[in-house]
Formats: sequence, structure tokens, C-alpha cells
Amino acid sequence: MFLVGMITWWYGRGWQGQFDRVKHRLAGTAEFFSIGQLFRTLFSPFRQISAGRMGGSLSIVIRSFFDRALSHVIGSIVRSLTILFGSIIILLQAIYEGLILLFWFALPLFPIVGLIMMAIGWVPSWT
Repeated sequence: MFLVGMITWWYGRGWQGQFDRVKHRLAGTAEFFSIGQLFRTLFSPFRQISAGRMGGSLSIVIRSFFDRALSHVIGSIVRSLTILFGSIIILLQAIYEGLILLFWFALPLFPIVGLIMMAIGWVPSWT
């Protein structure tokens, strides 16, 4: 009865809990990189300090325009690189978390496989 209870928990509530933890960790990583917000603000200016609208001569207006354009270009480059890096990290983490879930699924089978291997006489060679 104890073994049945353990297997029921392992593949029932334990599996669901492990899946929820994996989902929570992936969501935390996505929130850390703020990929959704970076997509929404992809072409927003980057730390624009003094490139506001300035009146005056034509040279001041042109300089202000190019300052704002450069700020937008730098902002889009920085955000694009952050989105790319965050996506790579999330992909690598998803692969790792998938391996954790696979290991969680297969772990109770290891003693059974060990008993079968012992019964057929297979012995690992460590030398």
C-alpha cells in the first residue's frame, strides 16, 4: 500500500507540483528580461536627456532631430540585443527544465532497471 501511495503521489500531485515549479521559473526568467515590454517599446528613445524639441535656428533644430534619431536607433539596438539574449536564455532554460521533467518521470524506474540488469548479470566495468 505504501508503494502504491508513493507512486500515486509521484506521478500525480508531485508531477503537477514539479511542472508548476518549472512553469514559475520560466515565467520568472521571462519577467526578468521583460521581453514583452521590450517589444512594445522597441523604437522608443534610449536615455534621451537633452534631445528635446528646441526652437531656434535651423542648425539647432537639425541637431535636435539627429540627436533624437540616434537615441531611437541606439534604443532599438540595445532592446533588440536584450530580446535576443533573453530569448536564448529562455530557450536554454526550457531545455534544462525539460530534462528535469524527464528525469522526474524516469527516476522511479531506475531501481526496476537496476534489478533487471542485476538479474541478467550485467555488471558495469569501471576500469
